Amino acid sequence: MKRILLAALGLGGMAGIMAPVYAQSSVTLYGIVDAGVGYASGQRTANSKGGVGAPINYTNGSVWGFASGTWSGDRWGLKGSEDLGGGNSAIFQLENGFNIGNGTSGQGGRQFGRQSWMGLQSATLGKLTFGRQYDPIVDYVGPISAGTFVTGMGAHPGDIDNQDNQSRVNNSVKWASPNYAGFQFGAIYGFGGQPGSVKNQNTWGFGGSYASGPFAIGVGYLQATNAYGASGTWTGSYDGTFASSINEGFASAASQRIISAAGSYTFGATQVGIQYGNVQYTPGSLSTFASSFTFNTIGTTIAYQFTPALRLAAAYNYTQGSDVKGSGGPKYHTVNFASYYALSKRTSLYGLVGYQKASGSTLDTFGNVVSATASVGDVGNGISSATATQTFVRVGVRQTF
Repeated sequence: MKRILLAALGLGGMAGIMAPVYAQSSVTLYGIVDAGVGYASGQRTANSKGGVGAPINYTNGSVWGFASGTWSGDRWGLKGSEDLGGGNSAIFQLENGFNIGNGTSGQGGRQFGRQSWMGLQSATLGKLTFGRQYDPIVDYVGPISAGTFVTGMGAHPGDIDNQDNQSRVNNSVKWASPNYAGFQFGAIYGFGGQPGSVKNQNTWGFGGSYASGPFAIGVGYLQATNAYGASGTWTGSYDGTFASSINEGFASAASQRIISAAGSYTFGATQVGIQYGNVQYTPGSLSTFASSFTFNTIGTTIAYQFTPALRLAAAYNYTQGSDVKGSGGPKYHTVNFASYYALSKRTSLYGLVGYQKASGSTLDTFGNVVSATASVGDVGNGISSATATQTFVRVGVRQTF
């Protein structure tokens, strides 16, 4: 009896010691569900396989359909932290992207394709994390880019500079600083993991932002390399942004470099912004193009908060590519309009219109010179057109939890 009593007292004492530890830990389930209907004036359908010297033959057709994750990609996730004392904590985040229309996973079918990382955080030293993560362009430029007001439909064509966060970095280590009076900065390195080479398939980048009162600015740089021996495809620790007609002809690049910047200023109920992106593709021995190719994009946005619930916004961006084998380069003019109405803190309605006009020449996936075609927004919002113009219309409802 005495032994049983002593054991009970011992367990009680242990519970008393351990209880504060559990109280200082937390795990949160969260998510976004976003659905609606949409119209596209033209989406291409391939009628031939194509090849070198024989571009793919496409037909074009308008389409009405269900739209998943237009304003915000559908997702659910888990995030948590454990207080380690002294202003330090252990943290993690797992985030799955999915299509609410058919229930399939996004980001290539990955279980946690949007984010999957863990790490340590210090109040004085910042945050060090490991896993599949967003790059500094997403962290520091994305929050003040056009996508904040007009969604991914307002991304620079094909989201080639990743301001709308369609790409992540696998096998990465990332550090982010604390907030120093409005200034933050950070860096990332993604291991290539290819035998015999430290460089092949690796990714590295850095960036920073500053926000004070009505003013905010962000800049970012990213350098990513392809796998040695890759031909016609992109294989690296960085996902890449080659799923549209805008730049699919450069997926065989040996490396890609992105320079990105954005700024915004708020006065009263109005917020204006400006964005810039520079993307360069460098060829290798197996690339389907022989000279470095560059896209430059400049854009602007304006948003007005009519009431606490209603916001309207508009955006314009212009993209120009360098010369393509002596045939001139591609050019893209894109215009977007967005309306957002909050029914509550968690539920909102939205309407979107996007239009793009393309001109000039570009490359297809086989390195053939072809006429540039329109592709509104990022690849998550639609399929490229087979013609020089494209219009998108979307209406939907968004709920967070």
